[in-house]
Amino acid sequence: MIPNPELIQYACIARSTTILAQHQSEKEASMESLAAQCVAQAPPNHSMFSHTVDNRSFTFLIDPPFVFFTISHHTLLKSQTLPFLHRLRSSFRQTLPSNHHFAPLSFQPHFHSIFTHALRFDPHAPPPPLPSPPQPQPQPQPHFLKKKKTSTLDVLADDVVSLKPLHHHHKPKHVWKKHVWVLLLLDLFVCTVLFVIWLWVCSGFKCMTY
Repeated sequence: MIPNPELIQYACIARSTTILAQHQSEKEASMESLAAQCVAQAPPNHSMFSHTVDNRSFTFLIDPPFVFFTISHHTLLKSQTLPFLHRLRSSFRQTLPSNHHFAPLSFQPHFHSIFTHALRFDPHAPPPPLPSPPQPQPQPQPHFLKKKKTSTLDVLADDVVSLKPLHHHHKPKHVWKKHVWVLLLLDLFVCTVLFVIWLWVCSGFKCMTY
């Protein structure tokens, strides 16, 4: 556990250079610009990285394409900050919707519970659930769309209507067969005429002797 949450001055989850969610301590001035520069310059080919300048420690946990980043007071040990980032990553992975759109600050509504869970980590506690989306209220159905009582005549009428497509389905097949027969007869007629012309030109089968 983090002994004092105020020691974490800033924390965020980013996808590449897009910050999806962020937390900022109330006692610190705005750090969005500084954090954006740090995330943009996250050290490549590293999975973990920490650097201390003056009284601030900058810690990265890199799990491409995501970056988990904190700016903390220098008295907060690296052995506390890195486990915090690991818990943040684990909760984020478990609560990230499969259809999430990675727009700037698009994960912000879910971040408070994940951040609090990572601060006060209990190994036996389940990850925080995502807030359930509002359920659409059923709209009253207009009176003219209300379901009417079904009578026997309505059922028979529905059966007749359902049989009509079957009749139309077989009609094209019958027309197709008719066209095939017409083409076959036409081909037979043309071949017969050509054969008669060949016999007339060759005076019977005399051409076969050459």
